[in-house]
Amino acid sequence: MTRLDKGIDLTGRNSEATSSLIVIGFLIVGFFVGQFIALIALIGQAAVNGADLAEILADPNSLYDNVSLIQALTAQVLYTLFFTFLIPWFYLKVVAGKKLSHLTTENKVDILPLLITILGTFTFMVVNSYFIEWNENFKFPEFMSGFEEWARTTEDQAAALTEKFTTFDNFGAYLFGLLVISILPGIGEELMFRGVLQNSLHRWSKNPHIAIWVSAFIFGAIHMQFFGLVPRMMLGAVFGYLYVWSGNIWYPIIAHAINNGIGVTLAYAAQFSESEVNLDDTDTIPLYGQIIAAVFFVVLMVIFRNQYLRSKSIE
Repeated sequence: MTRLDKGIDLTGRNSEATSSLIVIGFLIVGFFVGQFIALIALIGQAAVNGADLAEILADPNSLYDNVSLIQALTAQVLYTLFFTFLIPWFYLKVVAGKKLSHLTTENKVDILPLLITILGTFTFMVVNSYFIEWNENFKFPEFMSGFEEWARTTEDQAAALTEKFTTFDNFGAYLFGLLVISILPGIGEELMFRGVLQNSLHRWSKNPHIAIWVSAFIFGAIHMQFFGLVPRMMLGAVFGYLYVWSGNIWYPIIAHAINNGIGVTLAYAAQFSESEVNLDDTDTIPLYGQIIAAVFFVVLMVIFRNQYLRSKSIE
């Protein structure tokens, strides 16, 4: 297996700095156009359902009250396919002159790194609960109170929307939710953020750590939820290191899909149980459990990294 010590060259005929800026431009445009496509799809479905469009325009938050869960998830599919599948493919095809397959050094997934990826994802969810709690309770200085109020409102709206997206009427809806919230973003977001963005920043900065953390920050920020930015950034960094160390984009894809899938599955299971298991809540697991998880995660990542230390690095 080939590590990405220097990143994969996606510059095409551009300089490394120019190609990175083009990627960021593609990312921003793709995000907003993808959101617009999903919004149009939702409004169309709401209209078919007999919703009052004037009421929706007056109160956009009521849009999701006028569509079914399956319709809302279908609109999310359109957003994901456009932003995280079409945009990376288009950039690679038109600008870099390469195929999506060039984002990984090989397609083989070995058993030991796979097991480490799975276990590492589980343990990091426990570790990440502290970053989640810290970020949720972050207090801005007084002069930024207006921004904090906006950020809190946005966070509450996102939480309400997430609850709608993960309240499933039946097992079939749960499976569709897994596809939309776990599998498709797991593949697409890794192609976009690790495959295209991180590699471009890697070639530009000549430093894998800068590339990993900057792309992880953008990954967290693009979700437009400040009080969830830090844990998403930490998660993105884990995905980034799995990618750089192995050269195989399938490991971060698997980790991403598992992370999202656990959340969806716990939300579905909570509908049939009075007790709710929330790995994001530090009260769920005692302190010694958190410490054990942190140590175990570090050990797993060291073992994963050591699998590829003697591997030839990609130029």
